[in-house]
Amino acid sequence: MLFKSPELQVKASEEWFRDLPLSAKRGEILDYNGIKLATSVTTYDVYVRARNVKDKSGVASLLSNALNLDFDSVYAKVTNTSIGESLIKLQVDEDIALSLVNSGLKGIYLSQNVKRYYPYSDMLTQVLGYCTIDSSGQAGLESFYDLYLKGIPGKTLTQTTASGEDIENTLTYYIPSIDGVDMKLTIDIYMQTAMETALNNAMVEHNAKKAYGIILDAQTGGIKAMTIKPSFDLNNPDRTNLSLLNELSKNSCVVDVYEPGSTFKILTLAAALNEGLVSVDDKFYCNGSTTVDGQRIKCWKTTGHGSQTLQEAFKNSCNCCFVQLSSRLGVETFYNYLQMFGIGNKTGVDIASESAGLMLDESVVTNVDLARIGFGQAVAVTPLQLIYAVSGILTGKFTTPHLIDSLYNSSGKIYKYSVSSSNNTLNTETIEILRDFLRLNINQSEDELTFVAGYDVGGKTGTAQKYIDGSIASGKYVSSFIGVYPCDNPKYIMIVCVDEPSNGAYYGGVVAKPIGQQVFQEIFTKLNFLPDDENSLTIKKDVEMPNLIGLPISKAGAILKGIGLNYDVSGTGGYVVSQIPSYKTMLYKNEDVLIVTT
Repeated sequence: MLFKSPELQVKASEEWFRDLPLSAKRGEILDYNGIKLATSVTTYDVYVRARNVKDKSGVASLLSNALNLDFDSVYAKVTNTSIGESLIKLQVDEDIALSLVNSGLKGIYLSQNVKRYYPYSDMLTQVLGYCTIDSSGQAGLESFYDLYLKGIPGKTLTQTTASGEDIENTLTYYIPSIDGVDMKLTIDIYMQTAMETALNNAMVEHNAKKAYGIILDAQTGGIKAMTIKPSFDLNNPDRTNLSLLNELSKNSCVVDVYEPGSTFKILTLAAALNEGLVSVDDKFYCNGSTTVDGQRIKCWKTTGHGSQTLQEAFKNSCNCCFVQLSSRLGVETFYNYLQMFGIGNKTGVDIASESAGLMLDESVVTNVDLARIGFGQAVAVTPLQLIYAVSGILTGKFTTPHLIDSLYNSSGKIYKYSVSSSNNTLNTETIEILRDFLRLNINQSEDELTFVAGYDVGGKTGTAQKYIDGSIASGKYVSSFIGVYPCDNPKYIMIVCVDEPSNGAYYGGVVAKPIGQQVFQEIFTKLNFLPDDENSLTIKKDVEMPNLIGLPISKAGAILKGIGLNYDVSGTGGYVVSQIPSYKTMLYKNEDVLIVTT
């Protein structure tokens, strides 16, 4: 007792007291504006101490009826005096729990707990993730930052006899729990809502397998929106089908890789311009295909684009031009640029299971491989990886993308995300040319901002074939769009992807670009962005798309030229079998349309 008193008192306390846990309140997750995305509500865990139960049948009946449990299972716990206390049910709502302890029946005990609640149900499903029933993070940010969010549990201690019965009129000790810290994200609920709505609509309109999108703050690296569809209600994850739950929980924006197709041409053009291997005055000729080491590589427009400037080749998304550019670069130089752009490496985003993408080892790249990489084939990226690369190219610095802004406890902010960035080696002229090309790519001219009337938005579309087990999957595509705003000093970079659209249309310009347009328009309206050019607000869609189905190509082309529309032809047949956009769609003068032949 003289030398080991503290140690012996601890051992004695373990024998004298029975304890019940007090769960810590899990930290809240907030958007950038302080709006709650994940919060916790108080619930109670219900226990019985069989040695204190006087009316065993009455207690078992009360608990089984109130908690919708099997009577026999509850009765077995109520009568099992070999156990100090038995858990009956976790996370019981407060009104039900209090009615149990106020029933007058002895032996029923409550322990305070918390239950996770997501006010926006299926919004940010794969980003936020969800928790187990005992409030441990199981997926998404809930898992990644679980150490900070979960807090430290407390307990209550009650003195008991040697047989485990409560000793009346003795002290009950209360060790309070320590709440988890609150976490503010870079996510903006208004941008997120715009993306969620647009992708939900796209899933229905195009009968797609999946759709996903990101909006990145190019200046800070903060992710303002990240959406993956389909999703599920975070308040009711279906744990009966774990394989489906795991699939729906996967964050495709950082896990899944795909061949990006023509959106990758931004990277190829940046490298070629910066090396001085091409200029805006260069001309390119496309007859529909080109040959590399005896292998024919087709342009998407099999009839060819003819003679074109560099800017026209970029707008036409001409594969033949970009085969030439990648050939001029050569493997070593091109790979050096791709490494600088982050291709083949993880971005470092603060969420689990990020993929690094797929690249051929530089030592085995053939001339044909190099040609295909130039227009976005033979290389695979994640959507976040690609948008990170484009952001770095257009701003002059590569900033680590992230979802967390800061952490707070009850006394205020305790941690601010430390932004990591590195400068690229692109010269100013290269960056300015790329910005101009992106603006001209989707607007009628630099003087007419028509994509979203009055706003300086630029962009590039992509259409990529999918591979299954190493072979091209017939009729399966990923349609994508990268958007930039404003072009003269990019603040926001957007990417949207639609995986396996199956209602007929699959071109990025037809499937993905309108989604980007819708999202930008919604953001500008909701967040009251002032227009960049008031004059462009007066430009209207005043040309109606005619019905060309069944007409000879020559006649259809003449009609389109006559009403001021540009057109491309897909296919080699003599008659129009479909058209994009559809009959009576209103368009801007000089806008591009597509006519499809057999």
